[in-house]
Amino acid sequence: MTTTELFREAQNEFVEGHLKESIDLFTRAHDEGYDPVRTYLSRGVAFLKSEDYDRAIEDFNAVVTLDPDNERGYYYRGIAEMDKRDFEHALEDLDHAIALNPERGIAFFARGLTKSELGCEEDAVSDFKAAVAYSDVESTSFAHTFGNTRTLFDKSIALMEGERGPLRYVLNETEIRKLEKFMEN
Repeated sequence: MTTTELFREAQNEFVEGHLKESIDLFTRAHDEGYDPVRTYLSRGVAFLKSEDYDRAIEDFNAVVTLDPDNERGYYYRGIAEMDKRDFEHALEDLDHAIALNPERGIAFFARGLTKSELGCEEDAVSDFKAAVAYSDVESTSFAHTFGNTRTLFDKSIALMEGERGPLRYVLNETEIRKLEKFMEN
């Protein structure tokens, strides 16, 4: 099997939800010489989905070391740091990801959650508004993929609940519905 075939098989295993198998195959593809940025990034996402945040962060560190302009490396490392409740580092990485790709709406959403956790509600609202300005494509899988950020979602939902929820004063109903879609399971 070629390294390209190994990598594709690893991707298929990941899509099928076989995380351990995908991690093993990404590792083999890497060890046999396949593109290290792609293998570290893909394996890191599999570790992230497996809730092995330390190993995910190690792989994302390798991605941004090899390719300092890899927006996805910073984005996913920020998500892993959020899940570890390391909000200061998450914010730095999400800022960097957004600077590299200011059109990734889901990164604004994640940064908004992070800012909310850091007590920066006004800045969080700005990010939530930016997030809803982008396509729904990423939002449909965010909560499913990163559902272990549930406590962050719950806090954001609380800001939207009821007619007197603080976010209801600055977001319209369409924006609120779109944010709620980000958090659906």
